[in-house]
Amino acid sequence: MEDTAMPYVALALRLTLAGVFLVSALMKARSIGDTVAMWTALLKSVRLTGGGLARAASWTLIGVEAVTGVALLAGGALSTPALVAAMVLLSIFSALAMVAARAKLNVACACFGRAAAPLGRRHVWRNLVLLGIAVAGVAVQVDVPLEAGGIAVAAGAAVVITSLTAFYDDIVDLVGGA
Repeated sequence: MEDTAMPYVALALRLTLAGVFLVSALMKARSIGDTVAMWTALLKSVRLTGGGLARAASWTLIGVEAVTGVALLAGGALSTPALVAAMVLLSIFSALAMVAARAKLNVACACFGRAAAPLGRRHVWRNLVLLGIAVAGVAVQVDVPLEAGGIAVAAGAAVVITSLTAFYDDIVDLVGGA
């Protein structure tokens, strides 16, 4: 890959993560009942109860995802801190999915708003791929002027990857995966 492509790769990676976090936050807010139910089940599994705590955790997560997504879109000086925030969030999400899978918790993943498949291995894989995107985003950051055509291609790639991520559970179910 030529050095001239690297800034567009970095942009596509950042825009992908921005899209994933913004879509996730928006869909969680739109399906707040499913999001609260997910948190209620997770908190109950560690013997913490109370609808107020689950609701607060839901809205806090929505806010953190939205702020991270906006910071990723902003770029510039916010790029590295936003990518690090994405790495932290995705590490936590991966750990939660691993714990849920190992403990065989019956927690419906409301990762993109609507309650879908039980939180488990498939979500570990998805989150680890997204974590890899965040790590790669930090590794390939380049600050140079960008051309409109390259920006459009990077944005298009980000839309495709964001869409695949948002509908990941549906895709896995469609092809018969676990």
